[in-house]
Amino acid sequence: MQFQKIPHLSIWGLSVSVLTSATIGFITNPTVVQAQRSKLPTIAKVTSMTNGDLACYVDLVDTKGKKYQSVYAIFEICEKEKTFLNKKVRLTYKKEKFNDCQSIEPCGKTQLVTAITKMQIVR
Repeated sequence: MQFQKIPHLSIWGLSVSVLTSATIGFITNPTVVQAQRSKLPTIAKVTSMTNGDLACYVDLVDTKGKKYQSVYAIFEICEKEKTFLNKKVRLTYKKEKFNDCQSIEPCGKTQLVTAITKMQIVR
């Protein structure tokens, strides 16, 4: 007599492992905030600037030590990396359109994102 594997048990095991890894990831790094889902800081230290294909991405640490990763910024912000990197800055945000494509090649799709449009060094 052969036993047949019951599919819903393996699906349940996968669900539990995905839920567990997501929970563990959140517990091990609670100070990292997803930039698009939270209130963005107006004063922060710039820890990284990356000029990507579709946008400039900025990593920040606010005055309370909360980290914000890959905050969208206009390309002109990344052009001034030497000025702003590792500095405390005042940030201004606006809704901006960015290409919503797989690469730099235009595809006709855009997304409206809150992005850094101005940075000023705070003394």
